[in-house]
Amino acid sequence: MVGRLTTAEIQCNDALAHMVPCEMFLLSGDASPSSACCDAVQSLDKIATESPVDRRAICRCFKDTARSFPVDLAKAQQLPKLCKVAERVAIDPNVDCNRI
Repeated sequence: MVGRLTTAEIQCNDALAHMVPCEMFLLSGDASPSSACCDAVQSLDKIATESPVDRRAICRCFKDTARSFPVDLAKAQQLPKLCKVAERVAIDPNVDCNRI
């Protein structure tokens, strides 16, 4: 249907729930992400790859979360490389989610 509005399948709470295994790494506790963390990152990467609408929804969720939680942004930016995924969604309070 032309002009049809699409909404994200994934909700912010669901995206954040995926990232729970990364909490210790992102909050500066662990030196490297756990295998459970990387599994979660890979799972979200798959969702972001399959749906641009979900990718932007995940981006907005992470952007808002990065503003309100003491996330170590340097570590967050390392997650894609450490977990062997392409960086499709940044965890950055300054990212323009409409451009990804």
